[in-house]
Order: sequence, then structure tokens, then C-alpha cells
Amino acid sequence: MSFQHFIFDCDGVLVDSEPLSMRVDVAILAENGIRMSEDEAHARFVGKTFAAMIAEMEREHGVRFPADASAQKDRRLLDLYERELKPVAGISEALAALPRAVHSVASNSPEERVATALRVAGLEAWFGRITTFEHVANGKPAPDVFIESARRAGFRPEDCMVVEDSVTGVTAAARAGCAVLGFTGTHPDPQAHAARLATAGAQKTFTDMRDLPALAKTFL
Repeated sequence: MSFQHFIFDCDGVLVDSEPLSMRVDVAILAENGIRMSEDEAHARFVGKTFAAMIAEMEREHGVRFPADASAQKDRRLLDLYERELKPVAGISEALAALPRAVHSVASNSPEERVATALRVAGLEAWFGRITTFEHVANGKPAPDVFIESARRAGFRPEDCMVVEDSVTGVTAAARAGCAVLGFTGTHPDPQAHAARLATAGAQKTFTDMRDLPALAKTFL
């Protein structure tokens, strides 16, 4: 099958933002009486929306987070982005070598955060459209964000190749009917994570972003 469009997740695929996000999440949890390490937060919440994390913690711990908790996270994280955010190693080379010139982003992060990440990382020129959980009824692991991303680009989901790094995202893309490549290069245990992504629906997994163009060609 020939794929006509690439859809990328943002966090952990285009930019190495997950450590920054987990740092903010753990701080906000601690401020609300919940102690958790960054590794534990990564294992539990990577790929999920902040709202989903808050809802889970409120149910589990019987606490109520401030009404502006999401706004607090956005402010803190955007500040960290400006000072510390880096692109994933090899992503610029990979994008330059892919057969399609303009791609899409589909993310469980807010659009402002994704746009800031692309700007700071110097990746804006490669992406024509950003679709996030804000534009659909349900975020990942529901398929909505990928279905909408494909629609906006003028393609069917089955015409699209998705690059994802989380079980949540791979599950969503597979449910949408997209082909899925699972990226493990920003995960602390790539081998174990590759098995989880494959179980969730990734056709192939890879660790070095520079391998993406050659891997994608096997589907074209």
C-alpha cells in the first residue's frame, strides 16, 4: 500500500518535551499533596492529556485540583520550552529525506503548546496543519484526532502513515485505520517499550529517528 501523507505526534517524536512535561506534572502533583517520581509519572501518563491525568489523580487520591491547574501547567511548560526544549535527535534530517514535503501534527497537547514547540525547535516549515484534542470530541486513545487530521489534509486515514511514541497514541492511530510506526528513541527502556507499542498496533518500531525515511520507504 502506498501512503500519501505523514502525521506525527509532537511530544517525544518531534521534540524531546516529555522530561520537561513530567517535571511540571510532578511539581503540580506535589503541590496538591501527591508524591510521584518523574519516572512513575512518565510510565503512567505519557501520551495522555493533562486533564485525564488530573481526573485520574482526583479519583485515586480524593483531592481536588485548582480550577486553573491546566493554565498553570501551560504557563510553566511554555516557559521551559523557551529555555530548554530541543528537537528529537535526527528529526530534521528525517523530515528532509521523506518523500512528502509538508506533513501534519496530531497531538494530545494544546495547539498553542504544539505551535510553540515547533517554533522553538525550528520545525515549523515542515508542518502545514496542527490538530489537537481541542479540535475533536475525544482525545487519544480515541481515534478522533487522527481522523480529523487526515480529513484536514484531504486524505483518508488509511492513506496516512502515523509516527507515534506512546501506547495511547499508537492505539488511537490504529483505531483510526492509519498505518503506525512506533518510535522508542525518547523512552528510557526502548526495547521494552517497543514490545508495548507493537502490542498496541504499531506495524514496526524504531529507535533512531534517522532510520525513519528508509523505514517509511518499505511501505511506499
